[in-house]
Amino acid sequence: MAYNMGGRRFRPVGSGKKRTAPQYGPVGTGCPFVEEAVARLYREQSEEHFWSLMNALNYALELQTKVLVPLDAAVDPQSGAAPWAHLPIPEDRAEGLPPWLLHARKERHYLPLFTSVKNAEAEKASATRPMVERSLRSAMEYALETDGIDGVVLDPWTSSATLDVSLLSGLLRSERGSDNPGAQELEAGHAAARAGDWPEAAARYTAAAEAGSAEALSALGDCLYYGRGTRKNKTQARRMWKKAAQAGEVQAMIALGDDCAASGGEMAETLQYYRRAQSAARGMPDVSYTPQIRLRIAQCETRYVSRKKALMELAEAEQGFCIQLEEGAPDAEIWLDETRKTVAELMNEGPENR
Repeated sequence: MAYNMGGRRFRPVGSGKKRTAPQYGPVGTGCPFVEEAVARLYREQSEEHFWSLMNALNYALELQTKVLVPLDAAVDPQSGAAPWAHLPIPEDRAEGLPPWLLHARKERHYLPLFTSVKNAEAEKASATRPMVERSLRSAMEYALETDGIDGVVLDPWTSSATLDVSLLSGLLRSERGSDNPGAQELEAGHAAARAGDWPEAAARYTAAAEAGSAEALSALGDCLYYGRGTRKNKTQARRMWKKAAQAGEVQAMIALGDDCAASGGEMAETLQYYRRAQSAARGMPDVSYTPQIRLRIAQCETRYVSRKKALMELAEAEQGFCIQLEEGAPDAEIWLDETRKTVAELMNEGPENR
């Protein structure tokens, strides 16, 4: 099956089967955290579930998530199934090609966005169309800036969510800021840490922690634990992490789990910290800590249940650490290397656990 669009012909091109780890994106892992948030809101319309979806979409934008967008294409007379969703057209080759729109009541038109191949192929209406793999951000911006499009629909054939242009504008134009106590000192501490000025970072974190910032208390615990910008004191670091964790700070929970593992603690005790972090982050995923959670849960739990699911978690973690590395986050390269080593270990294991 081939499609003719504006004088350009597109035909899906097969690829040899090769055993590789799944990549984060619609053709590989899908976007499970967005799909789960959409499903919760679909089952029960509530303010809590609405904001959970908004937070998931913010995280998806941070991760530079991609989606599948069907095109409004003319079909050549050739018949037969074509794996368009599995082999989408690159975004740079689809410039100027019109997307296929969903038509709703009152002459409203929406751009369908699919988070995975499975969801794109759930109905023939989209399964038989060529697909473009676009970044979620660019797809949202296209819907926002194009006359005649009133919003987007996420995964219209399954549990779905409709975002009108006002919601799109809020998602794309908003910045994750904070008016929490010590926010300015905390950000100054992060900037100093990215620059490698650890004495300045420790001083800023101390000021922010004294102002009441749990995140700064956790970061100061890191400085004390590793002796960055201050004298090493693991006992004091643990006290700070515990206090920050009690205040709901996710990174402190991860740090306590890592310390438990490093100190020879039982796996069950270590996993308890990571599960607590996972639960705390479920409604507020963030690129600064969710990749760490995905990695630790995959290493300590999921790999023993399902290698396939563990590899999907690791793919998301790898994507997140790549973003952290681009942003200059301390230790991002170490986390990324550990993730890739874990992927290699799983790929070298025997048949998949079921």
